Amino acid sequence: MTNLTIANSVIKIFFEVGIDGETMEYIIDKLGMRDQMIKQLVTNKQELEQSEEIMVRFTRKQLINFTREIQERCKQAMIEAVNNAGIDGDEYIELELDWNNTIQTNFNTDALLKEIGNVMDDVIVDDDDSVLDEACNVLDHLAEK
Repeated sequence: MTNLTIANSVIKIFFEVGIDGETMEYIIDKLGMRDQMIKQLVTNKQELEQSEEIMVRFTRKQLINFTREIQERCKQAMIEAVNNAGIDGDEYIELELDWNNTIQTNFNTDALLKEIGNVMDDVIVDDDDSVLDEACNVLDHLAEK
């Protein structure tokens, strides 16, 4: 069989089974031809090269994990920022009376950081549905810009 004969046979089968666009995209992905098809379907190749769009495809789970990682990095950055800010507060100061009747003060940085972490944990919801909703909200927001 020639390539044209094979192509016509495959096309006939696709019409018979009523293949849809999503299935066709899946087949193209499985054949490793996605990038090639994008390049061939764009009529203005200069437009493709100058485009600022970055196309990324995530599975549902990859998107959840990506967003969860962003949340965790934000949380760590916030903790580090607070830690480096030199915050002091009366409720985190410990007073100790020494044996020679002098008072020593100690700032409990660990307790403060733990409290900040607990507060953030209460605010950041990380179940799969919530993370996916947040990711979609971020993507929608970016699409509006």
